[in-house]
Amino acid sequence: MRKRFQSNRRKGNTVVEFALVSVFLVPLLLGTVNVGLTLGRSIQVNQVCRDAGHMYVRQVDFSKVQNQNVIQRLGDNIGLNVTSPNSSKGVVILSRILYMGATDCTGAGLTVGNCPNYRTAVITQRIVMGKSALRASDFGTPGSNLITSNGDILPVNYATQSSCRASVIGNLLTMTDGDTAYIAETYFEAPEWKFPGSYELTGTYSRAIY
Repeated sequence: MRKRFQSNRRKGNTVVEFALVSVFLVPLLLGTVNVGLTLGRSIQVNQVCRDAGHMYVRQVDFSKVQNQNVIQRLGDNIGLNVTSPNSSKGVVILSRILYMGATDCTGAGLTVGNCPNYRTAVITQRIVMGKSALRASDFGTPGSNLITSNGDILPVNYATQSSCRASVIGNLLTMTDGDTAYIAETYFEAPEWKFPGSYELTGTYSRAIY
């Protein structure tokens, strides 16, 4: 009888010890899984951004549906949808940026004296694929009325409108008169399944500058 009591007591102690250790081990395990999912999503987001940027700098016209479908296939496994943007879990933002010199002002039909954006980096094209409401570009948002159906902004507008000025770019890239930069930005929502108390991100952002 005494041996049976001692055996039961040892089993009881094991259960209590396991319960105490589980308080720390289970959240650690769930947190590790969550970080792993986030890291995997980050790699995928970066890949979509680089691929979109490589094609964009090579003059692929992403105002055309067939070319947008290529980007959708690249981001399909992480929820990108360019045909039904409201259901998309990500957004791809493409921007062409020009540092305006005197020649660019002349091309817009202006003189340097009446060219407000002279010696300023400006957005000359903006194409958005996916759900635009998820995130705005880090480089500014031109007025929607200034952007044509193929994403271009007319010279007279990017030479004069303050909303076309590209913020932040001066801190990342040294540009001189007439220089052009191509920028791809991507943002996707974080993995769908998360665990209470674990490290969580609302989404993953990436950008590539060419």
